Amino acid sequence: MYKVLIVEDMDITREDIMALIDWEKYGFQLLPGARNGKIGLEYAARYRPDIILTDIKMPVMTGLDMITEIRKTDAQVKVILLTAYEEFELAKKALEMGVQSYVLKYEIDEEMLLEELNKLAEVIRRERSIEMLTIRHNLERILRDTDGEIYVEERYFQWIVKSVLLDVWQSSVRNEMSEENLMDMLGEELSEYRFVFLRIKPREYLIFLKMPRIYSELERRQYVREFIAAFQEVFKRMLNTGTAVAIGGYIGSSRDLGPCRRRAADYLPQHIFYKGSCVLEEKPEDTAADRADRIAKRLKEIQQEIRSSEYERVRTMIRELFDRELAESRDVTLVQKTVTKLAHYFQEKGYEVRLAVFDDYLNRVFVNLLEDNIYHTEERFEYLLEILNECTDRQFGRKIRDALAYLREHYAEDVGLNEVAQLLDVTPIYLSHLFKKEVGMTFSAYVTKLRIDRAKELLRRGDKKIYEISEMVGYQTVQYFSKVFKRETNKTPKEFE
Repeated sequence: MYKVLIVEDMDITREDIMALIDWEKYGFQLLPGARNGKIGLEYAARYRPDIILTDIKMPVMTGLDMITEIRKTDAQVKVILLTAYEEFELAKKALEMGVQSYVLKYEIDEEMLLEELNKLAEVIRRERSIEMLTIRHNLERILRDTDGEIYVEERYFQWIVKSVLLDVWQSSVRNEMSEENLMDMLGEELSEYRFVFLRIKPREYLIFLKMPRIYSELERRQYVREFIAAFQEVFKRMLNTGTAVAIGGYIGSSRDLGPCRRRAADYLPQHIFYKGSCVLEEKPEDTAADRADRIAKRLKEIQQEIRSSEYERVRTMIRELFDRELAESRDVTLVQKTVTKLAHYFQEKGYEVRLAVFDDYLNRVFVNLLEDNIYHTEERFEYLLEILNECTDRQFGRKIRDALAYLREHYAEDVGLNEVAQLLDVTPIYLSHLFKKEVGMTFSAYVTKLRIDRAKELLRRGDKKIYEISEMVGYQTVQYFSKVFKRETNKTPKEFE
């Protein structure tokens, strides 16, 4: 919506004009009316209107003086003069000053007002489109070539150098939109703000949010927080995804672009410590030495328990390690080091039990480490424990261990009971009976479990479409995959996070 401010000293005339049309119906937001130019000037600074309808002759400050002052800080605002017959010469002078149009206040009606407003709305749309293209082109060039270190004439950025840089991480891209459609959606949903939106990676964006010039530091912080909250709500409602927003800082000139970009990029990895949307604006202090020592000690204990195949104890210890020590540390480097050591311990055990596919599972942990939150990484280690348990559990005979190992490699194929029985040199009936007795579920139920577990992992990563995941885990149609997923998890693939 385009914000409209009406400045008129005669109360009846001002109220009549304000009541003349259904403003929201036609895409306009009507601001509080002002009774003189001084109040109009204050309201213009506070509400930042797109269009101003103003009388010329008013007490305290005239309409022309008000427009002259407003133009010093906002050259883009559009103006419609409300004139009387005797003010015609002044109106002509105003047109020379850059005022877009004028109407006779005593003859104005709904049709006339809408015609003038729509003309200006179209001019604003066209100007902003050109402005955004110019800004985006120059920003992309600087970010790509120099990371913001080069000096660029401020005229290329217009208001961009009076903005706050935000770095955004999207939790999931299952409902991905094109950048153009995203910008249109955000522009419509957040029309009260002015910002540039740039995609720089498949799940990462930069936002340059224009700041009101007259705001104090406290007001700026509040304004940024309100925008972020509104932005995150739109992403959650429209795309069903959370977002992490890192605040890089205030850009006073083009020289600030590089440092603000690097600062935001430095904060953004902290999103792994949060399960949902979050705001990141500073790095935590370095992890205390005693925490690092505690984690090192826990890792040694976990290594011993893995070697002893005490998987339930390992599960409990890993949960405590992630949910307490790592979650409280807010230290991305410490998480990376810890996961590397854990993966090494798991890999040792995988070699010991001759689990051929274990390296592939461990590789997934590293691929997703900074894409997900730490709680999903924890779940992946627990899943690896399940695999180890199945391969080393003494309650499983050799035939079942071999069957489980084969299914983990081939679950995405059209694998069946007859095929596996033939490989193991047993009858399908015998294998079915043995499977139910030792594993506690049917052969087909186990294959379904493998497929759904893998589908959950892919859905959490968020870089695949649902139909792609359906094919990757062995389902020929997305409809059947969704039906099975719903049955197993009580959620549709779209609802799952």
